[in-house]
Amino acid sequence: MSSRTGFSRHALIHRAHGFAVACLLLVLSPWASADDNAALLDRIDAIRREHGIAAAAVVLVDGDGVLAQRSVGVTDWDSATPVDADTRYKVGSVSKAFTAVAMQIAAQQGIVSLDQPLHQRLANPPWQNRWRATRPITLAMLLEHSAGWFDMGRAEFDSADPTPLTLAQALALNPDARISQWPPGMHASYSNTGPGVAGHVLEQASGMSFEAFARRHIFVPLQLHSASFLRDAATRRHLAQGYDSDGRTPIPYWHIAYRPAGGLNISAADMGRFVRFLLNRGSLDGVRVLDPAQVERMEHPHTTLAARHGLMLGYGLGIEASAHRGHVLFTHGGDGDGYLSRFGYSRESGRGYFVAITAFNRRAHAAITDAMADWLVAPLPPVVVAREHALPLKTMQMLVGEYRLASTRFARDGWQQQILRITLRDGRLHTQRPGESAQALIAVDGDLFRREHEAIASIVLALAADGSAVLQGPMGNWQRAVEARK
Repeated sequence: MSSRTGFSRHALIHRAHGFAVACLLLVLSPWASADDNAALLDRIDAIRREHGIAAAAVVLVDGDGVLAQRSVGVTDWDSATPVDADTRYKVGSVSKAFTAVAMQIAAQQGIVSLDQPLHQRLANPPWQNRWRATRPITLAMLLEHSAGWFDMGRAEFDSADPTPLTLAQALALNPDARISQWPPGMHASYSNTGPGVAGHVLEQASGMSFEAFARRHIFVPLQLHSASFLRDAATRRHLAQGYDSDGRTPIPYWHIAYRPAGGLNISAADMGRFVRFLLNRGSLDGVRVLDPAQVERMEHPHTTLAARHGLMLGYGLGIEASAHRGHVLFTHGGDGDGYLSRFGYSRESGRGYFVAITAFNRRAHAAITDAMADWLVAPLPPVVVAREHALPLKTMQMLVGEYRLASTRFARDGWQQQILRITLRDGRLHTQRPGESAQALIAVDGDLFRREHEAIASIVLALAADGSAVLQGPMGNWQRAVEARK
């Protein structure tokens, strides 16, 4: 994909036209100032125009309704048709949150179980797991990216899926991709294959296609009229064109092999309704779809070593918990091949958002989502930085040594040879990779650590049951063998 951004006269004309035809809806709320919301939307449109992006859509919500909504730009450069409230976007991995809701509904109905070993339900599980006796794969592991799998291989990524393929047909593309490379329920490593297989499990259990189940149990009750996992006639009429990173080169629609992982098309308005559903703990406009405990279960990881040691950040069921200025936010982003999107919300502030742009421009998207994160926490007081916990010298000495990379999203030659060293200096543990500066690990409580610029714990460093040591956090998953301690 090209990394250049187009600033031709043609692009400038279209950007100006897109701004002129902006569709704006502002609804006031006691939580937020209309002026502040409008300023945020203006800033997002400025970023869009600076980067030559055809269209952007933003919706700001709280539990009671829409705070502000704006769609700017054109559905495609050739037609210059203004985007509007009916315009749909391919939201990529945002789909995973909907898939998790579907699984929670199925669990509520008793047709699946998040934590039951799946080989007990499936006569021929479509994977290989040499740890099955002690670490069987569960539905929760598929959704939390902890089944021990690499991400999709070329056969799945390059699938044109013109018909489209059924999930059973998609699973036949590359069976070798579903071999656990490390023990399930140990490390989180992002894989689109897991939610795809989860969708297949749901189909086997419910006797319905995944798409039909989602429509009946999610889209219809929540009145998400634009939502579709298929490129049906209505989607074709209303879908904005996606573009490459230059903002100019159209990218053809990609029928992802595993639609539960990234196939959803939806309008910004309906995404706003979905975020409100999460803020309202499983209900929307008087219609309850999930119990509050089921939504909370989606928001935090449970199946990894880090989760078992008390770290609440990371991938839950289709939602990622992360920290921004010390406040915990719940989000998920999506790459729809020509589109970038993200939703997020704060339980503390009661605010939520969805944003989409129609270009594979990560720099612009990062600037927008940083602004959205600031908006989520704006009403909240500063977080008190977690105090440093004094670790016994003996404990720290047991954790020093040479750690090897324990998981990777895509298999590459030599990936297991990557090294992280943990050393003890000035009374603190430090991490250091070759060629990089050492970074202090500040103990917070037990096995939980934070960095100096962080307010809360983001890392777990702990001894595993076999005597090895494991570090899990934003820098990945690392493991020191018993004999590697120094």
